[in-house]
Amino acid sequence: MSEDARTGGIAAVVLAAGASRRLGKHKQLIEIASESLLRRSARMAVESGCSPVCVVLGFEAERMRGELEGLGVEAVVNAEWVEGMGSSLRSGVEAIRVFVPEGILVMVCDQPRLTVEHLRTLLAAHEEAGAGVRITASRYAGRAGVPAVFGAAVFGELAAVRGDKGAREVIVRNSDRMQTVEWPDGEFDVDEPEHVKGLVGE
Repeated sequence: MSEDARTGGIAAVVLAAGASRRLGKHKQLIEIASESLLRRSARMAVESGCSPVCVVLGFEAERMRGELEGLGVEAVVNAEWVEGMGSSLRSGVEAIRVFVPEGILVMVCDQPRLTVEHLRTLLAAHEEAGAGVRITASRYAGRAGVPAVFGAAVFGELAAVRGDKGAREVIVRNSDRMQTVEWPDGEFDVDEPEHVKGLVGE
């Protein structure tokens, strides 16, 4: 990562390493208004004010890396991406922790209704909450999830996640030290072919 990435503040980790097997095509490369979901997610992380921004790649990493040109983000390749989202989360958190951020915004790239405004709301809420809150998560479909901001107190837990559960188990385990921001649009993601049809009008 660039040497001028600031210490402190909120960094971001965008998880984008999967092979999209259920979908049958690369979800990272699905386009909205001529912009891939991968590039869109990384761009919004930057525009939200996070620094540095780490994008974790895995499946066909070099092909995906091209989508990030000019954004000023760092691509980290997770060689163990087949293990599941947990390995990508670990890769991203370990890459970011050297910058000693106050928090890490964890995102995925398959939430096409995500906006910069929602990310900024999450970040502002986390900053205003103070040390008593470890996690500020989005709330949709009756539960808390990503995107979510994780304070330094849970970095170790994020780096210890295994399997395909991602950050959710850390959210559940710290529910008593968490706040949420309502985001009904978070319920829509891109996992099945019918989701793509609804998204791009196929």
